[in-house]
Amino acid sequence: MEDRKPYRTVQKPAEAEYIEKKSRFIATVSPVTDDDCAREFVLSVKKKYPDARHNVYAYLTLDKMTRYSDDGEPKGTAGLPVLAVIQKQQIVGCAVVVTRYFGGILLGAAGLLRAYTKAAADGIDLAGIKEVRPYDKVSVTVTFPDYEKVRYELAKQGIDDSDTEFLDNVTFHLLIRCEKTEAIIKRLTELTAARAKITTTGKQMN
Repeated sequence: MEDRKPYRTVQKPAEAEYIEKKSRFIATVSPVTDDDCAREFVLSVKKKYPDARHNVYAYLTLDKMTRYSDDGEPKGTAGLPVLAVIQKQQIVGCAVVVTRYFGGILLGAAGLLRAYTKAAADGIDLAGIKEVRPYDKVSVTVTFPDYEKVRYELAKQGIDDSDTEFLDNVTFHLLIRCEKTEAIIKRLTELTAARAKITTTGKQMN
């Protein structure tokens, strides 16, 4: 996202099934980035279930574009309720397709609304929700005598140091939450008596 602000999205693709009066509702959920990505996902689900009575969908992209479709269900009973579930969870970058296999019993407008809402909510619950935050990419180069004390400090601060390069010196390639970067750099500078070479190389959402 261009503004680099924290946001909530789904953790992983997921599929949940819900039965209502013999009608089978399959909610397929996926993280998506933009409109093209979301359209491709919707098409892939339709191809997976070509014999279904309906493939209702809704999505909200990272840049806040929203689209939904009732796919033949009565207006307002399917796509919009699915979108409402996404919006209620305050997530973006999420697409949901609810596939319906008709069970022979009419559900009525209220029944359809409840079923599509329930299926979408179950799918999102199964996918899980995570918060994505902006991080600074920081490289910290130290001599071997400073290695252990820097490593200990990073562990204390909860910063992953698994991407570490050992050559003539030691270089930690770190992701640090933007609001903590200044304080961490100051602490590492003090800890190494300014011997550490610290460079901010960019930003990343994580």
